[in-house]
Amino acid sequence: MDIIHATTIATTPDRLYQALTTERGLAGWWTPDVTAEPRVGGVNEFRFGAVARLSWRVDELVPGRRVAWSSVDVPPEWTGTRLVFEIAPAGDRTDFRFTQTGLPDRYADYGCFAYLWGQYVRSLKLLLETGTGEPYGSPASRAAGTTPA
Repeated sequence: MDIIHATTIATTPDRLYQALTTERGLAGWWTPDVTAEPRVGGVNEFRFGAVARLSWRVDELVPGRRVAWSSVDVPPEWTGTRLVFEIAPAGDRTDFRFTQTGLPDRYADYGCFAYLWGQYVRSLKLLLETGTGEPYGSPASRAAGTTPA
């Protein structure tokens, strides 16, 4: 089972790639408590307060085109999953597609995490189009339900 979100963002492929690979970029849309190694084989760690800590190995880095990670330290249901970020130029905009692949069939929390990923894709779009995303812990993320009250 996969979660997929796609959108078009008013940015360049290179700016989007930077937002997906650098600590500053990732902190701007996903969680400010991040350690990122933008190199194949590196491990990115994301901390969500006392709620969760996730680690992903960087499997692919194709500048301006594609980023892919595989799970390292994740909830049991996410073991063996991958996150794939696809980037494609679209005139003066950039098409973006996010996929989390390999979730178990009949995953009980599918709806919850599909919603959360949708909110974080929205946060990424906001970061690149307005300069301000809505990462975990921000007032807007609390209002959207992506941060516990």
